[in-house]
Amino acid sequence: MIATCHHTVRVTDVEPGLDVCPTCIEQGGTWVHLRQCLVCGLTGCCDSSPNQHASWHFRTAGHEIVRSLEPGEDWSWCYADEVTLRRNDERIWEEIDTFFETGLWYAQQFAEANEPIPVGRDAATSDGFPIGEWVATYQARGRARDLDRDQAAALEELPGWTW
Repeated sequence: MIATCHHTVRVTDVEPGLDVCPTCIEQGGTWVHLRQCLVCGLTGCCDSSPNQHASWHFRTAGHEIVRSLEPGEDWSWCYADEVTLRRNDERIWEEIDTFFETGLWYAQQFAEANEPIPVGRDAATSDGFPIGEWVATYQARGRARDLDRDQAAALEELPGWTW
């Protein structure tokens, strides 16, 4: 889905992010995850961290877009529009549905283990992801023709998926 966020025009080529939150280091604090401002390159800690320096930077500097610096993660976040973004292969910004992607990952794990996807509305994975709610949500959206082609195709590739 092409991004409706227009703040991506402010994104610049920034140097690689740091592996620490410099402000936490200065203050003697700790962090959980790191984010990097895509406007100026500042590295700050996430909102799960005690000091939330990345969102503080947005509030004080007005720089809307950060990316995750966590290994294996390739998403960005727009604080102003509250959307998750990713650049596609053509380098075009797209909004991503993190609930869909997380559920798809779990569904693929079930498929790889040759286990059926739990479908009871209250079903959850061992670590608490509401897989039953995810199934019901995307089945309903598919029946209502409210999915983009890529989402519908990914679901139809799941063994045993039904609308």
